[in-house]
Amino acid sequence: MANKKKEASEGRLPDGKFAEGNTISVGNDGGRPALFTEPKLLEEKTLEYFDWVKGEFIIERKITSKTTGKGKDAVTTTEDEPVKIWVRYPEQPSITGLAIHLGFESRQSLYDYLSKPEFSYPIKKALLHIENTYEKGLWNDKVVGPIFGLKNMGWTDKTETKLTGDSDNPIEIKEQTKIIFTNGFGNSK
Repeated sequence: MANKKKEASEGRLPDGKFAEGNTISVGNDGGRPALFTEPKLLEEKTLEYFDWVKGEFIIERKITSKTTGKGKDAVTTTEDEPVKIWVRYPEQPSITGLAIHLGFESRQSLYDYLSKPEFSYPIKKALLHIENTYEKGLWNDKVVGPIFGLKNMGWTDKTETKLTGDSDNPIEIKEQTKIIFTNGFGNSK
């Protein structure tokens, strides 16, 4: 038992903090090694993700026979048509899906790469594709999810109230709601 306690405190000061120059941290410059050292590799991996979300399918031939008429007038026709069978169904791209595909352990790691100038372009482009998917979702019947996603990407609802009128006419109130884009990822303007 005392041996384990001694091992646990090895390289530490009496207050429990690691001592400077301890043997445990020798050669460690802080944190994990970077997953991507080349922007091109990151860009290839993001393109791979957008291909992956399209799903996978195989084409099989479906042969159908139809008989029309009766007796001597019966005619049988055979049709051969391709049928798409999904091996993996398509899915909507997402920020967390992209982060997982790239090998990150959190969305924050993705955003950390966004702050590195050499990696910001491929990340911004990938996030723009995801934002575009959310924006296209606004045309569906169920828009709550896309609106939530867009708000998390910097979009806001803005209600403007304009009061108009003169001394002879009563005041008319007009309200207009707009969804506008404000500083989102990477401080786009």
